[in-house]
Amino acid sequence: MIRIVLIGLWICAVALGSLYFAVWQNSATAAVAPQTQEVLDDGKTEVFSVPIIIDNAVQGYVISQLAYTLDHTVNASFKVPVSHFINDEIFSQFYGHYSDVKDVQKVKFDDVKKSIIDGVNARFPQPLVKDLLVEQFNYITAKEIRDQNTKGLERQ
Repeated sequence: MIRIVLIGLWICAVALGSLYFAVWQNSATAAVAPQTQEVLDDGKTEVFSVPIIIDNAVQGYVISQLAYTLDHTVNASFKVPVSHFINDEIFSQFYGHYSDVKDVQKVKFDDVKKSIIDGVNARFPQPLVKDLLVEQFNYITAKEIRDQNTKGLERQ
């Protein structure tokens, strides 16, 4: 009978000892590496098209829709939607900056992305836009649009 009581006490002591060690180990690692996570907001722009005008004629359109991440603390202090600024930067990147359609088709989005982020952040006292992600980024020629609009119509 005494042996059963001693075994029971031994099991309780081992269980309490392992619980104490687990709690002590967890608090020691939490104190060593405090994790501070940056809080981000996200959103997406509307589908937006920019006409590409070469030699006084529309040669095509850049169609884009971007997702973005914002610094939450900076974003909370502004009431203006950031998507308007991003669309404005896209428009200023493409409107009137190309003299050949082939130049538009060779655009590297990483360069465009960096200049859009820099342009938007320059308008605010603190950097706001953290990253841009592509939802849609296409170039459509005016001929492709005309062909789509006249499909199924008889030509006279």
